[in-house]
Amino acid sequence: MGPFRDIQVLFADNHPLTLSGLRSAVAAQADIHVLPECVDRKLLKECVRSQAPHVLFVSSEFLQDQLGDLKQLVVENEGTRVILLTNRSDPQFFEDALHCGASGIFERERPVEYIPLAIRKVMNGGFWFEQALAERMLGDVLHKRNQPHNPDKRKISILTLRERQVLDLISQSLRNKEIAERLHLSEATISRHVSSIFRKLDVEDRTSLVIYAVKKQMVSL
Repeated sequence: MGPFRDIQVLFADNHPLTLSGLRSAVAAQADIHVLPECVDRKLLKECVRSQAPHVLFVSSEFLQDQLGDLKQLVVENEGTRVILLTNRSDPQFFEDALHCGASGIFERERPVEYIPLAIRKVMNGGFWFEQALAERMLGDVLHKRNQPHNPDKRKISILTLRERQVLDLISQSLRNKEIAERLHLSEATISRHVSSIFRKLDVEDRTSLVIYAVKKQMVSL
């Protein structure tokens, strides 16, 4: 990258305060140009495709923790590096995000003045995550190496908090529409969560899902 090349950055989130903070963090940076932001998750793929940012700075909450969507974004937009803004703290989530193609993990508690540094680092082909995060991930890897291999624990561990909520409601015999009303989400969103749960736990339908969840003591009936 040449020293005077603008870095085109797309911020994606649906919280005005978050977007305002992100814009303010790079406002004084002459080499960073902020593209029109994306505030609608349904339009994220189109925004990235049409604007072709060098860096996409997107919150995990905006993605609804759907790392499959992150992976698809990375695959379909090879020229865009992705930084994931998150308040998650579990090393497994961070590891999965990196496997799905994220170039950086920016924790919300981190001072905003580090945002331009993170953008420049991933733009130059590097990766951004805090030393404390790296230490937690390394500690988690070492811990797992010392534990007997358990594929079921691995599958269960990659469920997001929202997916666990959906699973619990499925176990109560609620249908997608009822779950959507309970969680104040759209029925389409719940359908995506259910499909993700099926894929992660390697089950084919709701009955086999509930049986699996009961056997593994994920839910009680």
